Amino acid sequence: MTDAENNNRPVLKGFWEMTDGSGSSVADSSGNGLTLTTAGEPNWVSGPEGTAGALSFSDSLSFASESGAVATDQSFSVAAWLRLDSALTGAEPAFPKDWYAWTAVAQSGSYHSPFYLGVRNIEYGGEGTGDFHMHWNFTASPIDGSDDGPVDWIHAHSSKELTSAEVDQWVFVVGVYDLEAGAARIYVPTQADRGEEKLPEGWPKWNGDLSVQLGHAWFRDEYVDQWPGSVGPVRIYSGVLTEADATSLYERGQLAGE
Repeated sequence: MTDAENNNRPVLKGFWEMTDGSGSSVADSSGNGLTLTTAGEPNWVSGPEGTAGALSFSDSLSFASESGAVATDQSFSVAAWLRLDSALTGAEPAFPKDWYAWTAVAQSGSYHSPFYLGVRNIEYGGEGTGDFHMHWNFTASPIDGSDDGPVDWIHAHSSKELTSAEVDQWVFVVGVYDLEAGAARIYVPTQADRGEEKLPEGWPKWNGDLSVQLGHAWFRDEYVDQWPGSVGPVRIYSGVLTEADATSLYERGQLAGE
């Protein structure tokens, strides 16, 4: 194994198992002390089969840690069990007017989040067509924080469009930020799906590590993309999860060899 491959191996930095079951905090099982807390009144629900509990998000409910889990100017991966709830999205999921994404897991920088894991409208045929379709999505953002910076935001999305059949169902989603390969990836083992987008030349590495966020993201100095559903166990790693790793986490609840 080369030094680069060794440095890219996943190391668990945060693991919120959702075994708490009640109360306004979620313990971090990774040993790194990144407890998630909320000022709201959380609604604990049943998690996906074979796991513990989950949190149901609506209105402005969110959870946050006191610091970030990973340095986002290095490679990292995030894996989460997610569910869209039809009571909030409708049986045929649709974004509210002028919304483009729902974010379940993010990490905050001072002005915006360096990554967003959840669901996004993807414009078919290129910008300006107006032909939007909903996909599972992992967004990596440049440091600029605006839509018209020196490089584009990167949206690694599932190849298959998200359909009403996935509403009210638990879906396992993994986002990967692989700086060594210059790519962002998403794996959706529940649907046997994946996607990849290359980072453009001149991509600005930057570190936004103020806090882990569940239930929304941080964009242009405000909270956005409120998640309309539930979030089960969440893991964040430094380094790169492979497709085989994503499948192992989905099928066994742990990486091969753990």
